[in-house]
Amino acid sequence: MFRSHVMVCGGTGCTSSGSDKIAKAFEDEILATGLENEVKVIRTGCFGLCALGPIVVIYPEGSFYSMVKEEDVKEIVDEHLLKGRPVTRLLYDETVAEDNTVKSLDDTAFYKKQMRIALRNCGVINPENIDEYIAFDGYQALGKVLTEMTPDDVIQTILDSGLRGRGGAGFPTGRKWQLASGNRGNVQKYVCCNADEGDPGAFMDRSVLEGDPHVVIEAMAIAGYAIGASQGYVYIRAEYPIAVHRLQVAIDQAREYGLLGNNIFGTDFCFDLDIKLGAGAFVCGEETALMTSIEGKRGEPRPRPPFPAVKGLFGKPTILNNVETYANVPQIILKGADWFASMGTEKSKGTKVFALGGKITNTGLVEVPMGTTLRT
Repeated sequence: MFRSHVMVCGGTGCTSSGSDKIAKAFEDEILATGLENEVKVIRTGCFGLCALGPIVVIYPEGSFYSMVKEEDVKEIVDEHLLKGRPVTRLLYDETVAEDNTVKSLDDTAFYKKQMRIALRNCGVINPENIDEYIAFDGYQALGKVLTEMTPDDVIQTILDSGLRGRGGAGFPTGRKWQLASGNRGNVQKYVCCNADEGDPGAFMDRSVLEGDPHVVIEAMAIAGYAIGASQGYVYIRAEYPIAVHRLQVAIDQAREYGLLGNNIFGTDFCFDLDIKLGAGAFVCGEETALMTSIEGKRGEPRPRPPFPAVKGLFGKPTILNNVETYANVPQIILKGADWFASMGTEKSKGTKVFALGGKITNTGLVEVPMGTTLRT
């Protein structure tokens, strides 16, 4: 057991600002001071407040250090980890109270109006350790659907939740799964994930995959059970090397734990996943072009109908959702359709992740209920 955890942002933004060197400096300094059995350094996913990176958060206090440099590490170790005194000059301004004590991050303007569902584990767990995902209820939803629910129960839950596709079109997710669900067991089917995030300035899907890759694996397995598919593909842009690496690590770990492959949770359900790298073609963000690219052909859109739910990848029934859509699924299964439907607006339920850029105070990533105004 460690008394303190030093969470260093390992998202692309902070990594490009040198967070790997900062994590290494913490490890070296902790070793030099003899704290290696008391303090653990964890490279985690994106905290969202990218404008203030590199970010380091120390638990259990929750002290949020921003714009940390390598030369600051020794002071944080000496003052905070050895003496228990947070280094106030490095704390995010809004977390320092008038009496110099540390306030909760949830009380700050940037975080207090957010509701993190898709991003719930980003910045909280080590994305390359399946045990940490499991400790935060990971794979419980998959276990629940395989042992307590029929495929139609799963589809009805997603329908009742009001979840819509987060890739832009907003098509009801449950309806898409329903269209592909016929002839379970008699026809080869596929589950695809669109991680080919090509819009300028967008990094929502990238951050989920970098910070919580197992949530996508779990959700795709649930989708596979719902429609009767045994194979999934994640189509991800090659320009996301950290996300690709962490997703592959997560897939390998899930296979090792028996959460991908044959007879998952001791049932008859078999499902596996593979990664397909995109080559930077913007058009492959369109679902039929993406599937054509997975097939090894030039990524060009196909006329519809027939829709992918009828004739998709390799001419077989296929469902395709993007990373953020899948990231909501396990929580909907665990907490119920009514819980998810209680957030957002009448026609658009739940939350939405937004990448904020340009001339604004805080560039970064936020997750807010649907219907939140631009002013807010």
